[in-house]
Amino acid sequence: MSEQQQQQQQQQTQQPQTFVVPSKVITNQNDLNRFLATDTAKELLSFIQRMGDNVIGKSSRDECIISNTTQNIINEITKMSNWIDEIPPLAQPMRYGNKAYRTFYQKVVDNIVDIHNNIVPQDKHDAIQELSPYLLDSLGNQTRLDYGTGHELHFVCWLYCLRKIDVLTSTDEIASVLKIFTLYLDLVRKLQRVYGLEPAGTHGVWSLDDYQFIPFVWGAAQLTDNKDRLKPTDILQPKLVDEFYPFYLYFSCIKFINTVKKGPFHEHSPDLYNISGAANWAKIHQGMMKKFYVEVMTKVPIIQHFLFGSIIPFSIDK
Repeated sequence: MSEQQQQQQQQQTQQPQTFVVPSKVITNQNDLNRFLATDTAKELLSFIQRMGDNVIGKSSRDECIISNTTQNIINEITKMSNWIDEIPPLAQPMRYGNKAYRTFYQKVVDNIVDIHNNIVPQDKHDAIQELSPYLLDSLGNQTRLDYGTGHELHFVCWLYCLRKIDVLTSTDEIASVLKIFTLYLDLVRKLQRVYGLEPAGTHGVWSLDDYQFIPFVWGAAQLTDNKDRLKPTDILQPKLVDEFYPFYLYFSCIKFINTVKKGPFHEHSPDLYNISGAANWAKIHQGMMKKFYVEVMTKVPIIQHFLFGSIIPFSIDK
């Protein structure tokens, strides 16, 4: 490397990243197609794939490295969960969407900087303006009183952003799934249950779940080569589901579905029922990743709400 190249590299290294408030960019299928062809989209999908690969054969109760940053995130998610207890649902005649959710959401808005101050190191506080919208949107929509896979995707993006700017490191990746995402899932299910949030963009009976998708991807990874010797068909055994749902994301999804939906499993969840006939969990993991791409990433009604900034840019690669 020449002296001039070394100087250029040093200058690039010294220049601080300029963070921005992320915004929506995609409005139609052409925009979405352009985005899916970018390195940005490929890197995000690779992150989701890698996070799943990291937890193959690992249960959510397995020991893993819990850094100070990971513990701080756990503390903040726990704090938000406690706020739900402090803000009970209002007495109102509505099937979906209790208006007390807006009070909860506003409390998070009012505290979003403090939440991030407790997670992000002082020298990276400029990033908080860019990180905050991802975390806020991962909790649902306060106007529509709904929650869906697009909101879940923004929590994954929040983790991705924290990883990209090295707030989270490679040693945090296993805990990001087993501890952080598992706790996030508990939080949003509590929101769904307590405030009756409407499923955003549900496919009804033919979807995997009215609200979530990622826990099926990472959950199938966990069960690949699992030490409890659980088979895909075991999701149809209520006793096994009750025993293992605290240990595996996939089983926790089945437990939640069994709690909120009535009738035979093959009737209210035919897609999951059919998937249980797969030869092994590795095939399900691979299939779920493909299904996530098709059912979430290629859908304009979902990705039109996707936020872009400096960490996740809408860049058209040349």
